[in-house]
Amino acid sequence: MTRFRLRLALVALALSALPASGEPAGRAPGRAAPERRAGPPVIGCPSLANYRMLMRGGAQAAAAQLADPKADHLGCAALPRADITGIADRVALGGRSYDCAALRSTTACHWIEAGAADRPAPAGR
Repeated sequence: MTRFRLRLALVALALSALPASGEPAGRAPGRAAPERRAGPPVIGCPSLANYRMLMRGGAQAAAAQLADPKADHLGCAALPRADITGIADRVALGGRSYDCAALRSTTACHWIEAGAADRPAPAGR
């Protein structure tokens, strides 16, 4: 467990050392805001490390944890797609890509699965 915490601290340190893009808040270079779509919310966290921990068991397990009021949500939440105004940052880590979604309700972006804000709602829901 000590190695895990050390790796987690190193990831957090590495992410905090990334340079700012200099773009206006809420948009990555050359990336327009996604269309406002209805549909199921997107799971997001202000911390990429917390997002990765929450999603370790998959999206269904993460949704169940967020639905449990007694569970530790790690600062994560189900984000309505209509609240996402753009992508503020993007990172690839451990062979997976993540986007940091800019939200209209806060200045802190929330990490989500790459492309999740752009995907249409699943058919039949």
